[in-house]
Order: sequence, then structure tokens, then C-alpha cells
Amino acid sequence: MSKLKQIIPMFLPLILTFYLIYPQALDVGGRAFTFLSGILGFGLFAYHRFPFKEIVSVLIAMGAMYFIFYTSGWLNNVDDPYTTGYFRSQIAWLFSAYFIIFTIFKIHKKPSFNTVLLYIAAAIGLQALIAFGMNVNDSIKDFFFSLQMQSEITEEILEEGAGQRIMGYGIAFFGAGAVAGLGLIIISYLLMRMKLNNTGFIALALLYVFTFYIGLFMARTTVIGAAVGLLVIAILYLWDNRSVKKQARIFFISSIFMMAGGYVFAMFYFPHFSDWAFELFTTFLRTGKLETRSSAGLEKMFKIPTDLDTLIFGTGRMIFMGTDVGYSRMLYYVGIPGTLYFYCYPMIIAKLYQTKDWAVNLVSVAIIVYCLGLNVKGWIDLNLIIYLFFFYFMFYKYYIYIPGRNIGTRTLASFRNERSRRSRESTIS
Repeated sequence: MSKLKQIIPMFLPLILTFYLIYPQALDVGGRAFTFLSGILGFGLFAYHRFPFKEIVSVLIAMGAMYFIFYTSGWLNNVDDPYTTGYFRSQIAWLFSAYFIIFTIFKIHKKPSFNTVLLYIAAAIGLQALIAFGMNVNDSIKDFFFSLQMQSEITEEILEEGAGQRIMGYGIAFFGAGAVAGLGLIIISYLLMRMKLNNTGFIALALLYVFTFYIGLFMARTTVIGAAVGLLVIAILYLWDNRSVKKQARIFFISSIFMMAGGYVFAMFYFPHFSDWAFELFTTFLRTGKLETRSSAGLEKMFKIPTDLDTLIFGTGRMIFMGTDVGYSRMLYYVGIPGTLYFYCYPMIIAKLYQTKDWAVNLVSVAIIVYCLGLNVKGWIDLNLIIYLFFFYFMFYKYYIYIPGRNIGTRTLASFRNERSRRSRESTIS
């Protein structure tokens, strides 16, 4: 019973993290969930009297990006509502992240960075579980579909993809695979940096396999996350003395059997998706090339503005322009300066919370590199995860590290005063 009392409160940050990652999965008065959680987070931040001075640097960095984007629209005499909507979403994600990290610290008192990563991995795993349920049971599908934001575009996406891939809860296509891949990167780090008992190791390994297969059947970009995750494991295995290398070896051996079991599971439940989902692997076995029909023509999707004004200032509009490639879309949107700043922005935020532990910093680097790789295929940012990391390290710095250091300083001073007093008393006597 006591263990149950400890577990139940953890559902709050888990659910909050889930809807931070999948904000459109819950309709709140016609708006995404982060609209509400962002307001609550900002109110809480103000109630706490704006505790972290580093937030000024974040807002300045975000404001600089908005200025560049707005200037592009102004120069082109365009008022694209996407620009305002994008920055409104960034602010909502930012203060939602504060709200989530606050709840994690209230429940766990002194949570480690791994605790935050576990919540993210669990939230992504929960999406995989819900997506699986939605695709094998119509009642589950109808229930969760009734919760998410409704629009004609949403219904068109569901109709288009339902016969080809697994449709997730509040997310679909490219974004679904991108987030699933993020989960694989995080689990890869945790497998190297957490000292797990047998139960914990099996649970985390199974979560990896389940996330991989469900993510793959939602969008094949999941494979990119798996590749980056394996790179993280390799780097930590070779150069990090604090990594649990034995777990990595066991994971690689056991993953062969788990992946085989996962393949059987996937073929049993989703045989009609298999040709599409495993096209990358079947093509590699047949031709030795890592490509799919969609990636084969990717080089033709890279488009660069031909006129100098568009190349420098963009068009001020986020429109399709005949390409899904993130870099091309950004060039047409805000030109070279805006594109460079857009992709450097998460690096600026990550710089604010970097630690002395290079392996911990590697997680942020891996996510940023992963995002840069994803933009070859489509347009996306993963700033919402960077905001979570930012606030975790701010909470740790101001509420654990600095108070602990001050206590240590006072203790040392008290010891010196006591020793000096005793010395004087000895001299007098």
C-alpha cells in the first residue's frame, strides 16, 4: 500500500509530460492542452517571483528569433498568422515545462536528470500503447479520438493514413516517428547511465523495442532516432567511465531476441503495414542501399530560392513551396539569417544549462543533432524537450546545488569559529 501511495502521485507529471509532447491530443476549449498548462505555468512562475534570472536570456533569444521572423514578413508586406502562432506555442511550451518540472520536484524532492528522462520515455511509451490499442479496438480508437482536437485536416490525415500505417493519439505521420525516435535516444542513454536491477533493465529494454516497432509503424523516421541512440550508446561505451558497460553488452545480445519477438508481434497484429514499414530493411537486403521510395527522390526536394531578396529575407510566409525539407522551407520562409538562427536557437538555450558532466550534455547534443537530421526529411523542432531540460537544471541549481553549497560553507565557517574559540580558551587557561 505504501508503495502504491508513492506511485500514484507520479501519474500527474507523466500525464502533464504526455500532453506537453502531444498537445493536440487533448482539446481544451478548442485549443491545445499547452494553452492551459502554459497559463498555469506562467502564473506559477510569477507566483514564485520569477525565480531564475536565466529566463531573461531565454526570452531575449526567443524575442530575437521573433524579430527576425517578423522583419521578414514586414519587408515582404506579409502578415502570416503562422509566425504569431509559432511563438505563442513556444511560450506555451516554455512555461508548461516549468509547471511540469515543478511537479516533478514536488513529488520526488531531489530528482535526478534520469528521473526527467524516464518521464519523457514513459510518456512516449504511453503514446505507443494507446496507438496500439486504437488500432486493434474501435472503442478505444473512438474514445481517444473524441478527446483530441478536431478539424477537417485531422480527419483527412486519419483517412489518408489509416490504411497504410498506425495512427497515433493526437499525432500522425512525420511527427509521430520523430517523437518515437526521441524516445529511443533517451532510453539508449538511460540504459548506459542508470544502474538497473533485472526488473528495471527488462522493463526499459522492452519499452525500447515496443516504442521502436509502434513508432516504425507510425512513421519510418523512427529509424533515425534508433541510429542516433545507438551512436549515443557507442560514445558512452567507449569514453564514459561512469556508464554501466555491462548493461550495454546485455542489451545488444538480448535485443536480437527482443527485436525478433517484436517482429513476430508486429507481423501478427499489423501484417498489412509490413511492406511499407520494413521497406528500408528489405531494400537494404535486396540492393545494399538504405533508402525507401520516399527517400530516393529526396535530393530533388532540396530547393533554394533563386532570387537574392528571397534568399536573404525570405517570403515571410510558411508555405509548402513544393518541398517538405525543413531547410528549404525555412529558407523560403525567413531567408538565410532566420534559418541559421532558427537551428541555432536550441543550442543557445542548451548553453545556458550545460553541466560539468559531458555525458549529460551529450543528451542535449544528441537531440539537437537528431533534429537537424530530421529536417532533411521534414520540418520540425524539439524545443519543448530543451525547455524541460532548461528548467530541470535551473531547479537543481537554485534549490539543490546552491543551498547545499551554502550549507557547506556555513558549516565550515562554524567549524572554524568553534576551533578558534577553543584555541582562545586553551590559551587563557
